[in-house]
Amino acid sequence: MKHHRRSPDGLAAGTRALLLILVLLSPVLFAASVSGQAVTGPERVGPEFHANVVTFQSDRGARETVVEVYLSVAYDQLAFTRAGEVFRADYGVEMHLLGPRGETVFDETARGRTTTPVYEETLSEDVTRVQRFTFIVPPGLYELETTLTDQTLEESRSLVLEIDVPPYPTNRLTVSDLLLADYLGESSPELPPGAVVDRAGSQLFTRRGHAYIPNTRAVYANFAPSLLAYYEVYGFNPLRQTANDAYYKVEYYVENDSGETLLYYMRQHEKPGPISFNSLEMNIQDLRPGDYRLSIGITDQGTGQTVTSTRGFRVLESYLTLAYRDYDKAIRQLRYIASERELRLLREAEEDERLRLFRQFWISRDPTPATKRNEALTEYYRRIEYANEVFDVPQLEGWATDRGMVYITLGLPDHVERDEFTGGSKPVEVWVYNSMRLRLLFRDDTGFGDFTLVNRQEYLERVQMRRGGEQWRERTGRGQRPDEK
Repeated sequence: MKHHRRSPDGLAAGTRALLLILVLLSPVLFAASVSGQAVTGPERVGPEFHANVVTFQSDRGARETVVEVYLSVAYDQLAFTRAGEVFRADYGVEMHLLGPRGETVFDETARGRTTTPVYEETLSEDVTRVQRFTFIVPPGLYELETTLTDQTLEESRSLVLEIDVPPYPTNRLTVSDLLLADYLGESSPELPPGAVVDRAGSQLFTRRGHAYIPNTRAVYANFAPSLLAYYEVYGFNPLRQTANDAYYKVEYYVENDSGETLLYYMRQHEKPGPISFNSLEMNIQDLRPGDYRLSIGITDQGTGQTVTSTRGFRVLESYLTLAYRDYDKAIRQLRYIASERELRLLREAEEDERLRLFRQFWISRDPTPATKRNEALTEYYRRIEYANEVFDVPQLEGWATDRGMVYITLGLPDHVERDEFTGGSKPVEVWVYNSMRLRLLFRDDTGFGDFTLVNRQEYLERVQMRRGGEQWRERTGRGQRPDEK
């Protein structure tokens, strides 16, 4: 049986590249923790995965604490094989928890299996499988070593986390860790506590009347997203001698790396009893890409006690962000995939119609509309991001260079031949695509690393053969570059 693994350069091997190129060439051209802190890990051998640790109060109060570990692995990190009508991946998980004196406190071995009937999902870095592991230990400093093994390839990868497990006494105000989520809602009364169910292909976990999909990577996009979190507050004063004794105040802060508060709001809640189970939702559409901290402050308005909980998160740029902030540039970036008619429609759109049409443009190119992910969109902007990192030159972003253009449209070459300049010659690169029997020559005429495609006509003709039309050649055959229009 055949299996696949994502290649080191960030592209999936073989089939994925061919699939997405074919998708994007039609009809035009495809022109790519609070409680747990990562310490060390070996160089990548097996599948990459993420682990997130959250602590809660146990039934035994300060003597023991509930520790939950959420482990996630993206589908593109696993080797899937065909099993009848579905594709299946099997993996194993080993967890070893060492106590403050190095003693073994907890050992668990589990097997995981994920299936999908949609082949494209097996190639996705956005579709993940999540498992929850729960153990109860006394407060203290622990070390958790987790190893995930791909059962098909027999490849393993380990991650070591230091876990500072706090006490949660019943007679003093405390707050749990923040559990970041991609989805938060009410749990069905028909579900037992701690249930795990499937929701549109994702695992839905339940706790204390809440249902959630954990965000194990603490990563959000910054166009009209919601920052979601679940937390618990313990030790409210049960005595109610004044009106204030019935309430507690919650303050939410989002700070950047410099400690500047960018978002803040406050709410007042009535105490439901000695324990409160809460969720929060914050709109972070105005946050720019970067690293941030979410902090919550809880104040018992009867006793005046205050406690806080903090967790870091990262904001990434979404594909709609650029269209929201720099619409003209967003349209220019589409020239590798959009037809002249589509570009004209987008350029001439009224302001209140722009984002809708931009969304619709990508919806029309979704190769798997029945799934949650648009693989064509994800791959296209991944390639733009890669081109910006690798091929940028002074005054020109990487996606707008000739090497960026070729990479976005054809992917990485099978081989690169480099010849640095000697004497009066100029640096050149030759990109070789074996399957297309194509050799593309780039020359740095300026000396600033801006390699120009020399045999541009040959490249255009090969691209034209792939799409079977004339529009793209007519538009770019005059030597125009993406930044010039």
